[in-house]
Amino acid sequence: MSSPWYESFFGALALDFWRAAVPPQLTEQEVQFLAWALAVEPPARLLDFPCGLGRHALVLAARGYQVTGLDLSAEAIAAAQADAMAQGLSIRLELGDMRALVPGGPYDGACCLGNSFGYLEHAETERFLRNVHAVVRPRGRWVIDTGVAAESLLPHLQPERTLEAGGVTYGVQSTFDPLRGRLEQAAVLSRGPERRESAVSYAVYTVAELRRLLEAAGWTVLHAFGGLDREPFALGDRRLLLVAIRS
Repeated sequence: MSSPWYESFFGALALDFWRAAVPPQLTEQEVQFLAWALAVEPPARLLDFPCGLGRHALVLAARGYQVTGLDLSAEAIAAAQADAMAQGLSIRLELGDMRALVPGGPYDGACCLGNSFGYLEHAETERFLRNVHAVVRPRGRWVIDTGVAAESLLPHLQPERTLEAGGVTYGVQSTFDPLRGRLEQAAVLSRGPERRESAVSYAVYTVAELRRLLEAAGWTVLHAFGGLDREPFALGDRRLLLVAIRS
């Protein structure tokens, strides 16, 4: 059996693309939203999982939060650790797998930003929800961010798309599998002679299905926003930000 795509996808090409694709001002806006949505002040203990290159974790740490950032990509964690050292930040950045028990805790709040929430198969997603629930204190909050909720993805689905950032070209061909409820993509990352091809797959849930999944794992959904402006989510919004509280 082959390994899941996300175990090998986030190498140098993918990380360089995402590092260049997201402007620092957007990260600041997202951290401002997190600080409001999580409703805790520094030095509260926060979990950023998966944290990628640590762009949210590092800014939260700079604000005085005690942050643990976990990610499956050794290259991403190494880059985040180097940035933290350069900035003189006190932060815990370690390898972590969304399919495994979450180390540390209790945490006062947690976040899962980007589209990583959709990576796992259904049973693994259920386990991830329970595992984060187990390490967040009662009444602690969790912010989940995704662009592949059904109401976001399907009205705008493009069969082909090409993006460029940081000298890296990212081309994708996309199809939706309705029986499995997954977005299947043939992705190609390239930069000069470098080239990496991957079969990428995301779980696609309706907003109501996500709410039911969270409730089954012991969470209560407080808000469903369509963006950082805190407007209620509506059909066609490109982004879904869920704010849940540990029951």
